[in-house]
Amino acid sequence: MTMLTVLVVLSIVGSCSCNKAYIQIVDYIPQNKTGKMDPALVLTDQSPDNPYNMLRKNITFDLFNIDYAKSSELFEVNASTFEVTLERHKPGMVTYRHKVDTIQLDTDESAIVVVDEDPKIANVLQSFACVTGPLENPGLDKAVVQICPDKVFVKNNLRVLGTYQMCKGCKENLDMNAKVVRDVVQFKINDTNSKWTLKVQYNSGGSYSTVCETIDKSFGDGGIYTIVIKKSELGSVGGEVNYQCDIVSTKSPSNFWRPIWLPIILILIIILIIIVIRIVLKSFPLLRERVYNLLGIQHNSDEENGEPKKSSRLQSLDTFRGIAITTMIFVNYGGGKYYFMEHAAWDGLAVADFVFPWFMFMVGVSIVFSVQSQLKRNVPKTKILKKVVIRFLKLFFIGVFLNTAVQGGVHVDQIRIPGVLQRIGFTFFVCAILEILFIPLLTNVESYGGERLTVNVDDNAYNENGKYIDEGKYPEKKMWTFMRPSEPARSNISLIFHTWPQWILMALFSGIWAAVVFALPVPGCPKGYLGPGGIADGGEYPNCTGGATGYIDRLIWNNNIYRHPTCKEMFKTTQYFDPEGILGSLMAILTVYSGVIAGHVIQLNKSSRSGILIRLVVLSVVSLVIGIILCKGRFTGGWIPINKNLWSPSFVFITSGSSYGILAILYLLIDSQHLITGCPFSAMGKNPLFIYIGSYILYNYFPFNFYTEQSHGMLMFQAIVGTISWMFVALYLDYKKKYYKI
Repeated sequence: MTMLTVLVVLSIVGSCSCNKAYIQIVDYIPQNKTGKMDPALVLTDQSPDNPYNMLRKNITFDLFNIDYAKSSELFEVNASTFEVTLERHKPGMVTYRHKVDTIQLDTDESAIVVVDEDPKIANVLQSFACVTGPLENPGLDKAVVQICPDKVFVKNNLRVLGTYQMCKGCKENLDMNAKVVRDVVQFKINDTNSKWTLKVQYNSGGSYSTVCETIDKSFGDGGIYTIVIKKSELGSVGGEVNYQCDIVSTKSPSNFWRPIWLPIILILIIILIIIVIRIVLKSFPLLRERVYNLLGIQHNSDEENGEPKKSSRLQSLDTFRGIAITTMIFVNYGGGKYYFMEHAAWDGLAVADFVFPWFMFMVGVSIVFSVQSQLKRNVPKTKILKKVVIRFLKLFFIGVFLNTAVQGGVHVDQIRIPGVLQRIGFTFFVCAILEILFIPLLTNVESYGGERLTVNVDDNAYNENGKYIDEGKYPEKKMWTFMRPSEPARSNISLIFHTWPQWILMALFSGIWAAVVFALPVPGCPKGYLGPGGIADGGEYPNCTGGATGYIDRLIWNNNIYRHPTCKEMFKTTQYFDPEGILGSLMAILTVYSGVIAGHVIQLNKSSRSGILIRLVVLSVVSLVIGIILCKGRFTGGWIPINKNLWSPSFVFITSGSSYGILAILYLLIDSQHLITGCPFSAMGKNPLFIYIGSYILYNYFPFNFYTEQSHGMLMFQAIVGTISWMFVALYLDYKKKYYKI
């Protein structure tokens, strides 16, 4: 049996690693097409032992595993002196030798050598080579593709058109801006998170014709790929020469998913350490006593006996708020630059899209507890209203101030007016006003000594049995009154009769949003347009980003809005669009009001933990179902698509549904069954705005942020370090009982 050898001869006196180049072999030998039939496809790299010894040493690289139309790895050679020779062997003799045309490589350049068999002459080898230039680093979530064409092609006459599959409804066959680099035509894949359809076209005679097409091709992060174009083995059809295109990997992509395991393993290790510490401290009382005394921690005797510690507040509320702010910091610090950790480009949901509505949901819950706490202390409503107005103004102006943190200094006429804190302040103001105006003191009906009593309870307070009057204690020590029919809002049913003005206003806000979005004429745009503009919708409405939502903001705020919307890169938009704009803020009131509803449920059902759980689960299911109906069960599109930028009704219901569900789970685990404590998230939740503003101001300072290699793994590590650093700050503040509010 014959054997094929690809011989790379290094005829240099000595070799120098500083003069290295790379060779890659692409195999088109027919006997390898149906299996590994050729047992001796090898690359022999001959190099001198040392600069003073001309005897050569053969180093054999086994290329046996190269399948048909596949490539070898890159082999390092000396750029100045190598040569490539193709040989066929019989035992003890060379039957055929073919020297590949001279390949001139500079340092760090590479060449693709395509090895084939002449279709007309049996056992005669042929080849062509493409010098690709230095192998550049494509960048994060990017890839480089280079075309190595047959010699008959004029490289300047080749072009590549690409369709970005993740960009639903976008203009197809966009020019990939391919350029000639040495012997290849090179272009970049700007997003490896999406599949691509590529067309390679050739201009012969004044018009372009498609040479080959790849459909729904995936490219890996940081990978370099080569498209080899050669004559097809099918030969000519109707006098026309057919060509085949094959994509081979020149440089393997990085492992995209491996860094995801880092935070998961870290969380599991932390949980395991906490469990071990708790077991050890519980098993050794003297050790526990010494540790507590050393750290200055006050501990409860009931807790030592295995009984859960009584809390004066619902820890699940602080924990959920802490989860929201922790996730917000993590994604603001990059989240490893994973696309699913960032905001969706337009329609759809990613992890970052849940954070803001979660936080606003908890703002709504806090409104109920804050207003009710002040009503129980007989604080006049005018005084409560004054506090609400002051807090709104503080949040608004702090938000505007944070918007001036622009690298190189902000232009005064371009200061962004809308923002995250501004939206929180506005929605808080509206929902707090509605709570003050329409909701009376919420009281919980209890039984003592066979008599029906109405008990006023502290904000968030309850004991482990969910009861507010302890047995054995005289009830006059508590604030209580006999239940009278005229006393309002003692049950969920009676609350409905008090909240009907709020429900009417929520419906009114929704109606205003729908009327403006779907009926307002926008110049150059169809009515009811909800798309991102740019190249979306086939590129028909390039200046219609956000439809009426964006149009109103640009009309009112002019240049004082956000200039880098999430849709800009994918959809090639040119219009400014602010995700915290006016119409979106109107719908965001509904998100906060969803939290208000949860607050009402908790306040009125503190004596029945199962009642709280059931109601939260029902609210979660109902909200999710409504949201799914509005978007027709689609991740993108539908009657009203899920869209954080527009803060669409489907987005409101789905994120609120998730909020009800998470709160129910945390309430079950923390406040009902006492399976977990919520730490360290509960500490984050007690100083949320302080932590958020601090993370914004100190974003560029170590250890919260630092320069690192631009890879998913290192960026994930950076985001984790920054987030954990703020956790330590929150834990310290909680330990010192320092809580900062605006």
